[in-house]
Amino acid sequence: MANKQIPELAYLLTSVERKYGRRIATTTDFESLSVVIEHDTGELLSASTLKRLWGYVSLKPIPRLSTLDVLCRYIGKRDFKAFCNSLKDESFYDSGFFSAEYVDVRDLKTGAAVTIGWNPNRLVCLKYLGESEFEVVASENSKLLPGDRFQLSHLILGYPLYISSILRDGKQTPSFVAARSDGLNLLKVE
Repeated sequence: MANKQIPELAYLLTSVERKYGRRIATTTDFESLSVVIEHDTGELLSASTLKRLWGYVSLKPIPRLSTLDVLCRYIGKRDFKAFCNSLKDESFYDSGFFSAEYVDVRDLKTGAAVTIGWNPNRLVCLKYLGESEFEVVASENSKLLPGDRFQLSHLILGYPLYISSILRDGKQTPSFVAARSDGLNLLKVE
């Protein structure tokens, strides 16, 4: 399994949150989810394993297939393979055109200020450096930190923010996704 957040895994985590009844965001949530999964499936997934899967701790998540199988059984699927096969019938998997407010970074001028936001209460101010590169100027309630640098081609309102790697303190981080559940809800260029 690749050391990246694959779409099927992202959808599995969203499906688990949907069954659980809310977004998983705190240590207590992970501990509670661990108990609920064990109660419903008879199989144990530790809170620390769940934290790694959700990216709550800064370790590179390389989930075992057996872990994914347990999550799939929790949401009512036989295993991860059956879950992935069932996705082919989902309407969101169909290709199609969409219209949304977006920013193509090729249209930005060097030095442009871009503000993005997402739930719950995340706000990040970016400076466009040119050549598709951004620097975080200010950050509220986000794992992005002032001084972080990364490259993007588009910012799309209502869709998640995918960053393949962040340059932080001279080192590259693993991939990062923000606004996974609801997408960006603020996109402003000045």
